[in-house]
Amino acid sequence: MISFELNDGIGIIQLAINDKNSFSNESFLALKHSIQQAKDSKAKVVVLRSTSAGSFSLGLDLTTVSSMDMSKDLAPFLELFYHNLTEIYQLPMPTIAEVSGHALGYGAMLALVCDYRFATSDIRFGLPEVKIGIQVPSFVYALMGEAVGYDLAKRHVLLGDAFKAKEYPTLFEEISETEDDLKKKSKSLQTKLKKNSYSAMKDTKKGILSVHKPLLDLVKEDVKNTIASIQSPDAKEGISASVEARRPVFTS
Repeated sequence: MISFELNDGIGIIQLAINDKNSFSNESFLALKHSIQQAKDSKAKVVVLRSTSAGSFSLGLDLTTVSSMDMSKDLAPFLELFYHNLTEIYQLPMPTIAEVSGHALGYGAMLALVCDYRFATSDIRFGLPEVKIGIQVPSFVYALMGEAVGYDLAKRHVLLGDAFKAKEYPTLFEEISETEDDLKKKSKSLQTKLKKNSYSAMKDTKKGILSVHKPLLDLVKEDVKNTIASIQSPDAKEGISASVEARRPVFTS
């Protein structure tokens, strides 16, 4: 499912949920556990990667969301949703996302909270939430804005169209033609980071996070707003349409 392993100072969080790596409550809990293992480990670098061919993660399991008891289950579900994003973002060691498959919605968010991102040129990446009637979190928009510029980020989150990695090159450390080349380039960075002082990197990252604290301050409001957004008539229609593989018909 989702696992953590430590190999010669490199921590690996592997996503192996299903062919799409789509997240349910169970997989959120598994990811939370793996993040905690990474946090408690002696890893000098943590790498987030997928074992599913063609998919880094295609986001949430919308079938699960559509059958959820919104009055009872939604708030804890979203607490986990945001907890995992902010915990990866705040890990004390450098983090690397190896995006060798499509990353949409929550998959894109997981990549955005990492310090470095490597991608293959043919992957599609994006935040299509508006297409199913759900808001894009302010925290996530801010991360994307830092990487590609706020005008481009705003254009993307309002359109909700996925893009190829090569269209937004500043979002990625390197863009490779093959998965093997991606892993080679990622390994090169891992090796360089491993040579550094862990305590110095930890203290430096703590300082970096203090500069970007206003981004984390957005999350509390994001949780509240997302709870309201997912319960809107448009979100209910958008989620149903996605599950039924049809175009949504929004009323607002």
